[in-house]
Amino acid sequence: MTSTENSYRVEVLDSVEDLPAECAHMAAELGLSTFYYGTEFLRAYEREPIQQVHHTRYLLVQDTAGRVVAFVPCYVQGDPLRALDLAEGEVVLLSHVWHCSDSRLATRSEDPAVAVAVEHAMRALARELGAGRYGFINVARQGPTAPLLRAAGFTPRHIDTRYVIDLAAAGDFDGYLQKLRPNARGEYRRQLNRARDAGVVTSVRVPEGAEDPASLDLFEKLMANVGSAGYYDKERISRFLTHVPSGARIVEVHQDGELLAKSVVFLEETKIHAWAGGYDRYADEDAKRPFSSYYVLIAAILRLGFEAGVRYFEGGRRNGPFKERYGMSPVELDAYIKEVAP
Repeated sequence: MTSTENSYRVEVLDSVEDLPAECAHMAAELGLSTFYYGTEFLRAYEREPIQQVHHTRYLLVQDTAGRVVAFVPCYVQGDPLRALDLAEGEVVLLSHVWHCSDSRLATRSEDPAVAVAVEHAMRALARELGAGRYGFINVARQGPTAPLLRAAGFTPRHIDTRYVIDLAAAGDFDGYLQKLRPNARGEYRRQLNRARDAGVVTSVRVPEGAEDPASLDLFEKLMANVGSAGYYDKERISRFLTHVPSGARIVEVHQDGELLAKSVVFLEETKIHAWAGGYDRYADEDAKRPFSSYYVLIAAILRLGFEAGVRYFEGGRRNGPFKERYGMSPVELDAYIKEVAP
């Protein structure tokens, strides 16, 4: 399917393999996340989606001279976080997937007509694929995509918050601790000291193929504890990791050979993403551990970010009180959704 709006032509592609080769470099060129908008992640999610995806399409926007102006990954999917008040079984056409916490309109142009062309193409595509609504999710309220979507007639609706730390401003892990309020700094140090005294160790490794799904059960438990049961599926994540982007690392916390906490993180040039992870707080309590495994896990990821020399730590969504207490700045996320006209 191809549509033309004003000075732009929008083509609908079926696979990431159909995108022009230059799209693989656009994220870095535009200052977008090379994790979420790199072809490795797109390919991995296309082959092994972590949440059910009914259809995957890519919008390719070109100008009248045939130059690539923008591309938009689109997915017909449900709402595992129950952020959009969908009816039971309802699906929507969205960009990006729910497991992307920083959705953008990947465009080389500031011309609002690009967003208008994308909006028209998404509406037609949603109608064709049987979705009653369409739009963007997890768009930073103060980011560059927001005004473009408003210009295309979308109205923002707050759906979530993600959390970020400027690692460069802290310098190193000790500098990060020094920037915390005294009571938070003292508590974090107590947690880490207790874990050290209890023989807790952390490790970082590059994944080699699928991870044992049993070890990913911690992811499901954490999301259930914060009210988002079903967001992670250990079997799907295990399969996804067989196609994982090259910047992936596995961070684990062990005590006496027992896995207490685990995370899949992604490194890119300027960021480290604490993308998926978990621990079982009730297991910590039942075992009467004098520390929280979660503190130890987050500290290990932060240290990895400092060692890698990236500027930002992306701490994900949910668990806001803990994250703000420990120096993470909130970034408000909006959805821009429209109904398909009859």
